Amino acid sequence: MTVSEAMAVLEKNVNCSENSLLYGLHERERFSKKRFWEFYDSVITLAKVAVMTGRDIETARKITFVYQRVLKEMIWHFDKKDASKLKKLPKDYNGYIERLDDALDAYFRGVFVDEALYELQK
Repeated sequence: MTVSEAMAVLEKNVNCSENSLLYGLHERERFSKKRFWEFYDSVITLAKVAVMTGRDIETARKITFVYQRVLKEMIWHFDKKDASKLKKLPKDYNGYIERLDDALDAYFRGVFVDEALYELQK
C-alpha cells in the first residue's frame, strides 16, 4: 500500500465514508474483515513512514480516533442495554483487537511485530 493510499483509507474512516470500516460498523452494524485489513494495512504503512520521518500529530489523532471508534462499536455490541448488534463479528475478535493495538504501537513507538508470529492471519 502506498502512503497516499494509506492516507485515503484513514480519511475515509475518519469521515465514516461508505466502504470504510467505520461506516460498516456504525451505519450498517456489520464487521467487514476486508475493511478491517485495509485499515490495519494503512496504519502499518503510515507507521513505517513515521519511523523514517517522524510522527505527525494530525495523523496520530486520526488513527487514534478510528481505533477508539472501532473499540466502542465492539463494546456496544456486547452491551445488553444498547440496540447495536454487529453482524459478522468474528468469534476471535480479540485477535483483531490485538492487531489494532500492535498497529498503534508501530505508529507511536516504532515497534513492529513479525506478521508470522500472530495467531490471527489475513
